[in-house]
Amino acid sequence: MALGAHPDDIEIFMFGTMAAYATQGAEPTFAIATDGAKGGRGDPATLARVRREEATEAARLLGVVPRFLDFPDGALVADAALIAALKALIGEVKPDLVITHAPNDYHGDHRALSDGVRIAASFTVPVLHADTLGGTGFCRRIALR
Repeated sequence: MALGAHPDDIEIFMFGTMAAYATQGAEPTFAIATDGAKGGRGDPATLARVRREEATEAARLLGVVPRFLDFPDGALVADAALIAALKALIGEVKPDLVITHAPNDYHGDHRALSDGVRIAASFTVPVLHADTLGGTGFCRRIALR
């Protein structure tokens, strides 16, 4: 399961890994925590709609229908509501692995989701953290030539 804070985060941070797992027979699940309404300039409702459509189209490349939790963009916190939503999702899907943002990521929504996933997953499923792509704590481990 890939858990991104915003529409486009899974594509940027986790999509390659999820595609590799899919080629090995895994059945990926994508979930997006916020509505994406602040991810650009323009009308927030239009941004949220367009970003949702784009995330849905990208997920379709792997045969996935993404799940949207629709928390407000830019205001994500690891509170009881987020943790309950994540626990319910993890309990329903029962993934073998969860990939989400790093706890030291540059974006507050990413850090909040990371904290929420850590708490919600507890000892039920392993959690891996995506690199921050040049942000805080990034360490390139593999160079492709």
